[in-house]
Amino acid sequence: MTLLKTKVGRRSFLKTSAAAGGGLMISFSWLASCTSSTSKAEVLAMPEEWFELNAYLKIGENGVTTIFCPNPEFGQNVMTSMPMIVAEELDMDWKNVVVEMAEFNAALYDRQFTGGSQGIRRGWNPLRMAGATARHMLKEAAAAKWNVPASEITTQSAKLMHKPSGKEAGYGEFAMAASQLTPPEEVTLKDVKDFQIIGNSKKNVDGKKIVTGAKMYSLDIQQEGMLTAMVAHPPAFGLQLKDFNPESIRSMPGIVEVFSFKTYTEDYGRNFFDTNTFPELVAIVGKSTWEVMNAKKALQVEWEKFSKQSFTMDAFGQKTEVSVPPGLESSQDHLSSMRREAAKPGILLRKDGDPDKVFREAAKVIEKTYSAPFLAHNPMEPINCVAEVTPDKAVIYAPTQAPGFIEGAIANRLGLTLDQVEIAMTRMGGGFGRRAYCHYMVEAAVISQRMSKPVKLVYTREDDMTFG
Repeated sequence: MTLLKTKVGRRSFLKTSAAAGGGLMISFSWLASCTSSTSKAEVLAMPEEWFELNAYLKIGENGVTTIFCPNPEFGQNVMTSMPMIVAEELDMDWKNVVVEMAEFNAALYDRQFTGGSQGIRRGWNPLRMAGATARHMLKEAAAAKWNVPASEITTQSAKLMHKPSGKEAGYGEFAMAASQLTPPEEVTLKDVKDFQIIGNSKKNVDGKKIVTGAKMYSLDIQQEGMLTAMVAHPPAFGLQLKDFNPESIRSMPGIVEVFSFKTYTEDYGRNFFDTNTFPELVAIVGKSTWEVMNAKKALQVEWEKFSKQSFTMDAFGQKTEVSVPPGLESSQDHLSSMRREAAKPGILLRKDGDPDKVFREAAKVIEKTYSAPFLAHNPMEPINCVAEVTPDKAVIYAPTQAPGFIEGAIANRLGLTLDQVEIAMTRMGGGFGRRAYCHYMVEAAVISQRMSKPVKLVYTREDDMTFG
């Protein structure tokens, strides 16, 4: 067995318990939508009370357990696989598990980022620790009630058992008592050979919702008084806004407002994911997507060549000076630059055998150079974001792979503090790295702040393909 220190997790667990007011949580009716079949709905009778043991899970008095997926989901199935890891260490009965997407909270979760094939790899220990810690606390609660050593209590399929005395109970019976205990300093993890859930096929927890068209995406969100917005981008990289005529579309059906805005403040220190190819855009705001789309096509706008700019970027702790050359981007210049870099000697990281000899003695050596055009990520769901900004709060509903990397930009641009920005992660219709660059969330927030109303920002498919 493996012992795992819970130092990082304990801080999260304690914060969660404090926020939950001692661990008691009243159930909400919208959780019923998490059930995926009629038979399962009958099993998952909604608890009258929820008891939160840590940021990753809460247990009802009837044993039904909600496990939160901390990472964004865009089709790679972390919504199923991450809760499976928690359930494994919890010794949970999978048929009594309800899965929900967690809200973004950097204080509670270690790394809410999906990208680079790192989700399971980086989440493996925190997820196991969450399940194992909750199981430990349940055993301690049962031991206190039964007046027996916790080391003599075993667990299986959400049941606590003390074989010497024959006592047995479901997790729900001790959930309240367990939620009031202090998390342990370290926990014992299962041996891989004892896994019952990990390594066994489980149905996608969102499968039925996906095939029946359930509302899971930010495009599905509708709020009272919500407006629709689109932004006019320069038609090519290397151009910037020169002038526009708002009166050219202001009288068109459904159009409410037309204005230009800067994406980031001048003093904002960007991070690696704060892509800002176009620092000034034109927002078209109206009552419906169709009306705004037509107005966007009719807008009279002038663009001019981009002037040279430079800024400092924090690339994962390393400050880098970025210089943006003036004028239109040139594919030929990019190709020439790539060739110059390719001609430089490489850095030898590893050398097995004698490849130089193999090349010298080869009967034939084939060399080919390939070049590829501009890459569009083309996620099935177009770029979009719903924002509701008030003077003291910003609530953002967005398909994002990296909420932690855009939170600071949103707060800075709106003149708010980080704790005034709330990001609700919605399921993504694809991402592939595109949605790690979340400038569209800033754009939606700025437009909502200007309009003092909820705003749904939508990129057209043409926008997505051209500026991806």
